[in-house]
Amino acid sequence: MIRKFISQRPRNTAEIANWLEGKSEFANMQSDISGVLESDSSIVRIGTIRRSGISGREYPLSEWATEEWVAHHEREKPIKEE
Repeated sequence: MIRKFISQRPRNTAEIANWLEGKSEFANMQSDISGVLESDSSIVRIGTIRRSGISGREYPLSEWATEEWVAHHEREKPIKEE
C-alpha cells in the first residue's frame, strides 16, 4: 500500500505516517516508519527534509520514492568529451 501511495510522487516520513494513521488496518501501528520503508528494496530514500516548524517527531523527515519513480526522473549523465 505504501509503494502505491508514493508511486506518483515522493513523500516524506511524516506524510506517510499521517496517511497510515488514517487507514483502519494501520490505526494502531506503532512501528518505526523509516525501518519499514528501508526494509523494502523497491523504496528509496532520496533526501532529508529540514525539521523547521515541525516539533514532536521522533523519526527523521526523509523523502521517499519508489525505484521506478527515481529511474523515470533521473537526470541523464553528461557525456564527457575526450
